[in-house]
Amino acid sequence: MNKVKKRKIRTRTKVIIGVILFLFFKIVSPYLMTPREIKELNNNMNFPYKFISPLEEFDEDGWEKVSRVYGVKYVDLQGNYIIFDGYPDLANSHKLTYLSTHNPEFVLFGIRIGDNMTIVDRILKENGYKRKKHMEIIICIVKGKFVYPLEQI
Repeated sequence: MNKVKKRKIRTRTKVIIGVILFLFFKIVSPYLMTPREIKELNNNMNFPYKFISPLEEFDEDGWEKVSRVYGVKYVDLQGNYIIFDGYPDLANSHKLTYLSTHNPEFVLFGIRIGDNMTIVDRILKENGYKRKKHMEIIICIVKGKFVYPLEQI
């Protein structure tokens, strides 16, 4: 086989592999959160534990442990809870993947629980998020792969 044919085969192989990787990324990426999105959330909230923090860093004082199939849930006396699941993709390493709070001192992007939804929408828009209804009953904030349900009182 001469050099020209080998070069053409290599080029075709690279193109085919590139197309396969691109298609795989386009199919899988909507289901993954990127480190950039996680870092943005962590930098804009005042919760003492950050998303994807390892379970080993969590101080259980004041929390009741509830076992789950894929991880651990901790609930405090006020009804707030956080969940440590396998991350990514239910791996054996448990990381903070969910938090629910009713604490009016919790702040996310400067938004506090009980803020007027007009103000919330403005702040979310400034940060690239938007408010959407999910299944006509749950209001969520959405940006890329990040979807966070809100309770509207």
